[in-house]
Amino acid sequence: MKTCLVSGYSVNSVWQDKLTKISGNELVMFGFNGLGLVSYKKELSGETEYFHDVAKLSAQLSCVVISGCDTDTYGVFKHSAVIAEKGKILGVSDMVHSIDDSEFVSGGNYRVYQTGAGKIGIIIAEDLFFPESARVLALCDADLICCIFKKMDTVMPQIMLRAGAFANGVAMSLVSSGYSSVSDIRGNIICASQADIVNVNVKSEKDFHLIGSRRRGIYRDFNSGY
Repeated sequence: MKTCLVSGYSVNSVWQDKLTKISGNELVMFGFNGLGLVSYKKELSGETEYFHDVAKLSAQLSCVVISGCDTDTYGVFKHSAVIAEKGKILGVSDMVHSIDDSEFVSGGNYRVYQTGAGKIGIIIAEDLFFPESARVLALCDADLICCIFKKMDTVMPQIMLRAGAFANGVAMSLVSSGYSSVSDIRGNIICASQADIVNVNVKSEKDFHLIGSRRRGIYRDFNSGY
């Protein structure tokens, strides 16, 4: 899958000045700087058109576009990402978990989007730290799992990215502020860059393992804890 990772520009700034650098891809991913804060009230009233801009960009590029954003639903704030394909908004995914004391609350459940580029699962921000996030999307037959992250303050996001791709047999890509990365199904980093725009071909491959578990003695089903 020909993928463009945009970590240093917003949707509008790329559209105005960098369109040729992101053209020719099947998927274009922006971090949270892609849209910034989006108010549903202003979007519905027509005062702003952030989601419309993502849809228009996907139509212009004739591909799938994903952008992170913070959404304001009449005073309720969430970390989110909007996905569009060829001029149509496919949906908005929210971060599932709420961590510690934060003004950002948890949102809807995980979702895999059926697109012309393949089945794309989306992980938002700190959901990456929960192993079940990648597992659920992989079980829903995602061809690629895309993580929209805030800022790489530690090495943990990249560790979890590699572990998620390895454990679930699905390639994973990440875009944050000033950094982007892609891991293949063997947990190898095939791309890691601080460049504002990175073009990479993510190989679509699935890896399945036959796993045996000890059933005698003390035993608890793996999924019982989720």
